[in-house]
Amino acid sequence: MHPYHLRWHRYRRLLAAVMTLPNLDVETPVLHEFSGQWPCCFTGCAEAGRYVHTARPCMELQSAMVLELVDAALQVIEPLSQRTAAWQVFARCAVPQLGLGSLARLVVLLQQYGPDDDAELAVLLWQGEITQPASTIKAVQRLRSLVTFLQGQGVTDAASWLQWRDTADAQAVLQGAQHQPPDTINALLWHLDSGRCDVPWVLMFARRGLSQAPAHGHIMLAVQEMAEAMDLSAKALARRIAWHERLFQALDDMPEFRLAWWRCVKRTLQAQLTNATWVKLQVQGVTEPLPLSLAVHLRQGQPMLTIQLPRAFGAAPAWRNLTIVQLRQEDWGAGLGLRLLLQGEGVLPAQLQLEIAKRWKVAQLQPPVFERLSAKQWEISSCWCDGLWKPSSMNPDDVTVWATDTALQVMEYVQLLKGMLRGEGAG
Repeated sequence: MHPYHLRWHRYRRLLAAVMTLPNLDVETPVLHEFSGQWPCCFTGCAEAGRYVHTARPCMELQSAMVLELVDAALQVIEPLSQRTAAWQVFARCAVPQLGLGSLARLVVLLQQYGPDDDAELAVLLWQGEITQPASTIKAVQRLRSLVTFLQGQGVTDAASWLQWRDTADAQAVLQGAQHQPPDTINALLWHLDSGRCDVPWVLMFARRGLSQAPAHGHIMLAVQEMAEAMDLSAKALARRIAWHERLFQALDDMPEFRLAWWRCVKRTLQAQLTNATWVKLQVQGVTEPLPLSLAVHLRQGQPMLTIQLPRAFGAAPAWRNLTIVQLRQEDWGAGLGLRLLLQGEGVLPAQLQLEIAKRWKVAQLQPPVFERLSAKQWEISSCWCDGLWKPSSMNPDDVTVWATDTALQVMEYVQLLKGMLRGEGAG
């Protein structure tokens, strides 16, 4: 380990965060970015009538390209704090308001507002956050030039953009484009040259993952070591981190709403499961102790609500009894990936497992996964995607309705399972 490196436990924590980032898979088909539906990894959620919050669309691969191009255009803005504020306003306000979910949609907007309308378009794109009129017009002009140049290179979407910028002759093509404005060439070279434009986003990712702001050199050295371990170049890994961090920052985040959501789920389930002997809401997957009162930590680990129910003391050994109800958040993003775990004691014969799966399917619940923990202990899990997390367009009442709906979904699973266990008797 380098003598001036991050502390080892922080390096491991940052590495764990990096390893969760998906590859930039340009082959994966992207749903229509404004369909208003969560691109669910589990089939049947929408068809089953599950709650879907459709106030704002999710950020997809195509919109990530638009975010990157605007980031390049805004390099003309100083200081950095004002540039960052302008980018975040674009990502969180202009993208949904103007429907800028793909390069094609950006091209249409630039055609609707010609060069004579650059000042008006700048107000729309950056919501007045840039107070220097000359800079706003320059940023719009650079964005126009970037889009025009890329169209001339055959770039029409995110997939072709990622492929073009990774070609060996991309820099040579730029350096030979003498007819292009120097600002356009410089902005694209900045993106292609060692990924320097990605550094601020890598640092932002590290600060978020470590809950502190380590030294710039230590972070970049850590990225270089991680890249070697992953058989990547430091440039490629930094680019991957930056790509996903832009998407993350574009998701307008309100930590207090997340905490309110989980607390409402907890209250609702406690009101339904009145015989609970123990209830705990905690955050898993974080190496350092983090108090739940700091709502921001809900996104650094896995929020988990665990409810313990009475055991069947004195009953026959084979008596089937539900003892634990656990709801866990598997991931963040534009929605909630939830995993429900139901654990109990007794014996679950194969025929009963088939009947439970059949009953859940009839009730339009997600398919169960059974696991035999021991001769007299079993576990049933089920996963689903619950809505689009877009709190900037929500209010506290929306959050309460969403959380209550989720808790009642959990109760559907619990009540159906308990009913079948009671109906089967002691076997």
